[in-house]
This record gives sequence, structure tokens and C-alpha cells, in this order.
Amino acid sequence: MLVLVNCSEHQSLEFVNNSEETILVVHNNKSVIKNPIYDIHPEENTKSEYNEMLNFHAIKPHSNKNIDYWGDYIRDTPNDTMYLGIFFVIDLDTMSLEEFKTKYPIRYEFKVTLQDMIDRDWTLIYPPSE
Repeated sequence: MLVLVNCSEHQSLEFVNNSEETILVVHNNKSVIKNPIYDIHPEENTKSEYNEMLNFHAIKPHSNKNIDYWGDYIRDTPNDTMYLGIFFVIDLDTMSLEEFKTKYPIRYEFKVTLQDMIDRDWTLIYPPSE
């Protein structure tokens, strides 16, 4: 389960990962499904760049992480819409770049507006119960 919790102005978003996998959360102002993000793959980065990305955006099983700037990001994006793509780090680490591009193993995509987040009290759950 991924939870995005209580964000007021200049607060960070807290992600809680209750799943059995380490997840990588990426964001964009366009659909991560329709506009694949391949540069998250380790072969597209130096080892230190990849490790830095994991340090900031990966969330270990049954743990949480604050991401400081995403509250401001959703306020500043066009149409105040943010897309969050969820990937399993194991897929990045075990698939070649070509296989990753072919299969593009995104696990879920949230599309949220500022009003959605306000209405949900800044809480998203992964996987969603819908």
C-alpha cells in the first residue's frame, strides 16, 4: 500500500509503502503511461546517478518517505495535474534496457489534481481499492 499523507503549503508529501516490494515513484505533468520514462533505467544513468535517484524516490517495503517538493510541484504544474508512476525497483534492476522499453512494467499510474488531493486529504493508497 502506498499512502500520500497530509500536505499543507510548504510541507512534504509522505509516502508509505506497505507492499512487499521496493517501489520507485516518478512524477510528470503528462501521463507516465502514454509518455514512457525510460531514463529511470540503470543503463540510462551512471551508477551514482541511479543510486541518487533511488535514494530520493525509492521506498522500501513497509516503510515511508517524505518527498519535500511534490506539494509545490502539483500546485505549479499546468492544469495543476500531476501523474505519479509506480515501478518495482526489482524490474529496473533485472530487466535490460531493451526489455524495459518493450515491457514498460509500470505497476500503476495516479492522475491527481490539486483539488483531488485536497478532497482526499492528501492521501493516496497503492494499490488502490477501486
